[in-house]
Amino acid sequence: MKESKFIKYLLPFLFIIIIIAPALLSFSGIEGFSRKDENRSFKDSISININKLDNFPSDFDEFAADNFFFRSPLLKMFHYMKFYTFNISPHPEKAIIGRDGWMFKSGEELELISGKHNFSKDQLNDFSAEWRERKVYLDERNIPFFWIIAPMKHMIYTDKLPYNIHVSKSNRTEMLKKHMEKEFPNLILDPIPYFLSKKDSLKLYLKLDNHWNHRAAHLLTELILEKLRVQFPNKNIIDIPKLHWEKEKIQKGYHYNVMGIDELTEENELIVIDNPKSVEAEKYGFPIIEDFAYPWSYENRYTNTNLKNGLRVLIIRDSFGEAIIPLVREVFSETLLIFDAWEYKLNEEIIEKFKPDVVIFLGLETHIGNFTKDHTK
Repeated sequence: MKESKFIKYLLPFLFIIIIIAPALLSFSGIEGFSRKDENRSFKDSISININKLDNFPSDFDEFAADNFFFRSPLLKMFHYMKFYTFNISPHPEKAIIGRDGWMFKSGEELELISGKHNFSKDQLNDFSAEWRERKVYLDERNIPFFWIIAPMKHMIYTDKLPYNIHVSKSNRTEMLKKHMEKEFPNLILDPIPYFLSKKDSLKLYLKLDNHWNHRAAHLLTELILEKLRVQFPNKNIIDIPKLHWEKEKIQKGYHYNVMGIDELTEENELIVIDNPKSVEAEKYGFPIIEDFAYPWSYENRYTNTNLKNGLRVLIIRDSFGEAIIPLVREVFSETLLIFDAWEYKLNEEIIEKFKPDVVIFLGLETHIGNFTKDHTK
């Protein structure tokens, strides 16, 4: 009889403990609910509509999951178990673990290197039509231009991908370059051959992120200056100034966030110009694209008044253009960088006001479809 009474009250007692435990633990300072680096929106409240009660159960489940006190420790346990015990990504739909600590984006990037999204003949012709229009506009103003397609990390460190990842012998970037070279032989500045020749002696991309680093930016700037010296033999295009490299330990990046392992770290090298001459100049104030996620990066302007007969350069870029800023700002008289929310437009209104000597388009190969007006995928 005593045993049955104990069982009778055990479940209600456990239920009360579960209900009040989060409050007690939070007062004690024990780690509980956290939303660190999940990179999504959360449901912070729920409402009841008497006319739409069917939605309430799912809304409540979502709210409870997003505000569960033990969310952080349980997620951490899940991440650590998959990463350390099974050596697999906690979120393989976002990122995968390669060899020697290298990590790579999955999803669309893996589909691209497998040849799944290669361009059709019509899509390639769309690129030709787009660049034909841009060429007419820029030629009328006597402004040279070229296009840098920033390679994905997968294309440079293919040997670090997992063994089970298929890399197609043909991909859409190679198809595009071959298609464009006859009509636009000087359009695309391809850094891949130079990067491949240096990747074993220099670390060119971050392991914990999908971006290239300052070492890659240094190599790319060398290629840019080499090309510009041919186009502008009478301009004062100086060498990259004397610099040194500073090492730092970093714990950040896309893959760092996806893995959710706090102690992950890598060594990074930063460019430090020994005697910088450029200054950050007042912005022209071009209207920022509505709802752009990084409005502070939309327009960046630098001037170097020490350079005589130098170049005024406009760079239409994405986040891969960030790493070259410490270098290009020193070698050009004026550098204007526009991050136009991955649209890579001609931006005629900016050209008309800035009047550049040359326009450089720089974008990650994942987004090259955005260069056409109908956003070829």
